[in-house]
Amino acid sequence: MIKSYYITFGYVEDNKEKIAVIISEKLNIKLSPTSGGNFGYRFGEIAETISVIDNYLEYDDWWQEENYKNCPILIKISLTKGKNKEKEEKAKHLREILKHVNNLTEIKYEIIED
Repeated sequence: MIKSYYITFGYVEDNKEKIAVIISEKLNIKLSPTSGGNFGYRFGEIAETISVIDNYLEYDDWWQEENYKNCPILIKISLTKGKNKEKEEKAKHLREILKHVNNLTEIKYEIIED
């Protein structure tokens, strides 16, 4: 069985650049600017993706995490490549670091089995 790990955090401040810098420093990576003022990290050592995005999508008039409207920014992490044990360890490590960032709240931790 192949497992994929998905983690979502919410950020209570409305400043994607600020949280991108904080996460970059905490994880010793570079979250780079992407389209629409978002930030991302792709296919690196610590995760397949880390995205800093808006919770509310104005063009769709839709909240991605409706129960967390107090968090205008979401940090979404995916771990999909490699051995299950390695992905699990990476997910645990990332969660532990990010849980200690001020104004960041864990919203979801999902493990999907294929």
